[in-house]
Amino acid sequence: MIHPACGSLEILPITRRRVTGSATINRTGSFETCAFPCERRAFGDAILGAGTVARHHADAARALGADIVAACTRRADSPNWELFLRHAPNARRVEDGESLLVDPAVDGLVACPDWRVLPQWLDRLLASPMPVLIEKPIGLDLGSVRKSLEKIESDLGSKMVGYNRRFYEPVIRLRKRIGEGGLKAADVVISENTDAHISKHGHEVVPHLLAFASAHTLDLMLHLFGSLEPVAMAPHAEQGEAAPFKSHNGILRTMAGVPVSLALNANDPSAAGIRCRFDDGMTWHLAPLEVLTIYDGTVVEPATEEFNIRRYTPRVAERQIVETKTKPGFMGQMSAFLSGNYGPGATVEDARRVLQLIEDIEAAGANWSYTERDMRRVATAS
Repeated sequence: MIHPACGSLEILPITRRRVTGSATINRTGSFETCAFPCERRAFGDAILGAGTVARHHADAARALGADIVAACTRRADSPNWELFLRHAPNARRVEDGESLLVDPAVDGLVACPDWRVLPQWLDRLLASPMPVLIEKPIGLDLGSVRKSLEKIESDLGSKMVGYNRRFYEPVIRLRKRIGEGGLKAADVVISENTDAHISKHGHEVVPHLLAFASAHTLDLMLHLFGSLEPVAMAPHAEQGEAAPFKSHNGILRTMAGVPVSLALNANDPSAAGIRCRFDDGMTWHLAPLEVLTIYDGTVVEPATEEFNIRRYTPRVAERQIVETKTKPGFMGQMSAFLSGNYGPGATVEDARRVLQLIEDIEAAGANWSYTERDMRRVATAS
């Protein structure tokens, strides 16, 4: 058992109600759990982690009619606790986060722990009979998650993983369009700002950035395109503070044979997003992921004296922006979780597939070879 006051775990328990009621939020260290009482006592929530993400979950829960009544933190003077109270003023502080997993007042769990801590809790979260919303990443490597899943004999249908970008309205619309057919090709750009990650989480996060951060977009790739197989992937070992991060550039293909190019790099100033080209001549582009721009045709601007070059720019047919009254994705995700109808929400199996894709990309990169003989052949041809 890990005591919640060990220094790295916070739990926020939540109970829910349809319209009125109270919720319990418990936080210890870096694991938070939210529990919401409901009229039929058929569902409960818990949140691992009491930081920024926990506050977003609390805001969404309260907006949907749930009150947060308790939270668990390591210290009474925790700055996160003070901030959390602004989002859940009725919450009482408790210390034993472990007790929330067996608390009869808790109908479900929302787990958003520190990324270093979750592997220590995953087995218990998956084994819990409660519905559990687990923030990503559920693990930092495929092997550890496989071991956790091998221990579970119960159905995991009540577990959701917090890939909340699936609930973005533009993403839902793009997925519907892809389902209608006609996808010719797709391009995906992912850029990881290593300095920002290091500043917030420490340099120890760098080797895990694919599972920790890139996973959001990798999950969307699987959600939109289905299973993906790397065709060729060229790795690039970053230097300096960005080391040991490896960038990967190459191509994957869907089960239908559609090519999907991937540019996954450290500190890339290119616009990150997902671009889909269809056989009707239109291009749908999520960039950033919160904004969908649909292009149809080209606008030709003639050369001028000031700019003596003819310019071709895509014509914008439509643009859709995610709902921003609340933190994007959180409201839809929490609504699905509280209702028990998870809709497009990610399952534990979906999260495992993300880690599998990461392993496949890295394995394809390890098989990339470019010898001096290749270089001489290119030099001779040129």
